[in-house]
Amino acid sequence: MTTRRALLAGAPTAILATQSVFAPSALAAALGDAGGAGADTHALEQMMAKTLAGELGDSGVARQLASHITEAGFRWEYPTFPVREADSVIAYAFGYRSATGKVDANTGLSDGAEKPEPGPINALLADAVHAIAKVRPVRVYAQWEIAQVLAGKYGMKDIVPIHPAKGPGGKTIYLSTDGVAKAAIAHAGSAQALGKVAVVGHRDHVKRCVLVSRENGMAAAVAREVPLPVQYDPQSAQPWTRRRDAYLLTDLIAQLSMMRGRILSELDG
Repeated sequence: MTTRRALLAGAPTAILATQSVFAPSALAAALGDAGGAGADTHALEQMMAKTLAGELGDSGVARQLASHITEAGFRWEYPTFPVREADSVIAYAFGYRSATGKVDANTGLSDGAEKPEPGPINALLADAVHAIAKVRPVRVYAQWEIAQVLAGKYGMKDIVPIHPAKGPGGKTIYLSTDGVAKAAIAHAGSAQALGKVAVVGHRDHVKRCVLVSRENGMAAAVAREVPLPVQYDPQSAQPWTRRRDAYLLTDLIAQLSMMRGRILSELDG
């Protein structure tokens, strides 16, 4: 049996590679008990704080830094609610494909006529959206990669597609997670108009999707009964979405950047 401490160390490939989603209750079951997992994470945080205190000579700052690192790097659970409570769905894409390899990963456009393709991961995310819609036929706000599959594969009509934005000089800008959240709110009129939002995203991305949605004022969580994909596409046009270790580092940095932003905002007061 895989130990809880081994999981925190990143050793159990079998658990990390499983093609299912670990919501908090499922994660606790996989580890044996929720209390034990929490205790291990707390012990790790204390160890980091002690080590950092020795390096920095400041125990207060060491505790703060250890807390940030633990939250971003060692807690990948996310809040959930029953799918029947959803008032709307926001679906965040995860990579896309380029048949020629000439699509700019940062804009989603090429110099020629080629248009990027949704790719297999976004097709799986569309399956998750459709699973929610079968239970709760609510308005769906989806990045174009997912919206395209929903319309083509499932013939879904009540979809608001979210496309890349136009920047200065008409330059196309591929939306960040925050950009997608803001675009959905702009379409809806307000975060409150979205009601209770069921967030759909890749398993490794969805924690941050919920955090970003909430920072933008949404009452957001993940539909508890709907599995999310954990697979990766080696042919993704976005290199950071081709392999799990590359993406997790990307997401960890993004979470830390969000924390830094909050701290700077407090300092600007």
